[in-house]
Amino acid sequence: MNQPFFNMKSIKIFSILFVSLIAFRLHGQQADHYIINLSDRQIKGEIRLSTPALNSSMINFREEGTSEFKRYNPNQIKAWSVNELVYESKALILNDEEGYTFFMCRKTPKKGRVHLYDFYNPMSSVGFLQTFLEKDRQLTEVDYGKFRKQMTEFFSDYTELSEKIANKHYKKKDLLMIIKEYNAWRESLWN
Repeated sequence: MNQPFFNMKSIKIFSILFVSLIAFRLHGQQADHYIINLSDRQIKGEIRLSTPALNSSMINFREEGTSEFKRYNPNQIKAWSVNELVYESKALILNDEEGYTFFMCRKTPKKGRVHLYDFYNPMSSVGFLQTFLEKDRQLTEVDYGKFRKQMTEFFSDYTELSEKIANKHYKKKDLLMIIKEYNAWRESLWN
């Protein structure tokens, strides 16, 4: 009598191998978790993520070799990272009088004069995502309703790029390409 190709024993073995592979991948991903303390020291460990709103205002981190998670807010560390995502502490004035510090996700490489950040704003009853440009340590919220006018002014020190934006060569979806071109231009000034 022929036995089926997949019997209960082979299914159990396959299941155990599959679960082990997933656990190994998740453990391997944790190797890319770290924080940057206020002294610019990178400390590896494990970050326990929460909701986007909570992640913008605090994280739970367990240093390698320890068993206890500690809570950090943006005033206590400079940055944190989970795999390829890097969140940096940034001060932001949300109304005319009060400033707050939050974690913002950097969308551009570390090197460069201008950076792009996504920020999940938890300050209302329903959180929302905001996009910011940083130039000369000054944050500017991207106004997609006035994108062309705002970007033409923001990048006005690079006339050629500013004209490309004004002449619709670049659109909203090209913001990362605009930043890349601007940063390359700034870098070329030093060469």
